[in-house]
Amino acid sequence: MKEFFEQIKEKIDEIKNSPGTIFGLVFPYFLIVGVLIGLYFVSKLEFLSRQKVPPVLRDTVVVADLQLREAKVVPPVKLSEIKNATPQLLSEGETLYKSNCASCHGETGAGGGPASAGLNPAPRNFTSPDGWKNGPKLSQIYTTLQEGIPGSAMVSYDYLLPEQKFALAHYIRTNFVPNPPEDTQADLDALDATYNLSAGQEIPAQIPVALAKTIIYQENKENLNRAENALSKIENSPSKKFFSQVTSNKNVALMFLVKNFNSINSEQNFKKIVINNVNQNGFNGNVFNLSDQEWSELYKLVISVL
Repeated sequence: MKEFFEQIKEKIDEIKNSPGTIFGLVFPYFLIVGVLIGLYFVSKLEFLSRQKVPPVLRDTVVVADLQLREAKVVPPVKLSEIKNATPQLLSEGETLYKSNCASCHGETGAGGGPASAGLNPAPRNFTSPDGWKNGPKLSQIYTTLQEGIPGSAMVSYDYLLPEQKFALAHYIRTNFVPNPPEDTQADLDALDATYNLSAGQEIPAQIPVALAKTIIYQENKENLNRAENALSKIENSPSKKFFSQVTSNKNVALMFLVKNFNSINSEQNFKKIVINNVNQNGFNGNVFNLSDQEWSELYKLVISVL
């Protein structure tokens, strides 16, 4: 026993004299623990990488389609000139205000227009310094006219030309806003950069998504009917299972073949077209494993149903 304790004492002295010995003794244990943690992580990788929360829109989210708008060219403006309220701008602003804004904001700009009843929030009282969403600077009113104010009856007036929006903002600031703050050059530069005012721009036409879908459907109605008829024939044929095995989306595959029907005038061309567009044309990678005989069967099937 005494000899055993002597050996332990020698080991302890050895460790004290050589700290590196401690690392050598504990390293295998850390290595084992690290490997076990890695194996556990890999075994749970699928669980960790999968999104379990379904995407759900909140009830308060308002989903609105795009509005129908014509294409237009917005002419450039000189901010150095248009930042100042001229009689011409004020006159144009008054006309625009009475036709677009007075019904809600009132003739006096105090927010009590005939169309303001029941609006929540109530239309802005321009004569009050409180509660501005964007602010009473020229650039801030321009931003409000351009963007509107979400959650209120203040819609976007982006259909007005930039010069018209400046005219409207000048009229509001000059006639209703007491001691309106002036823009800094940085404010105007930021406004210019945001809306590309000094360069002008071409704005493409815009149509609602629902209308676009209707137009696309009408333009492709004949092809869609042809693809649907082909699918119906395949579903009622003995080749149904075979066609399912080589396609990831049968509707897409048949629509692709319908649109390229004139090019699949031979088995060789058919094979080339399908292979060159696999995974985008509704077919899947199983086509690469088809024998020559199976390619012939697939080609004859497609020709017979189309």
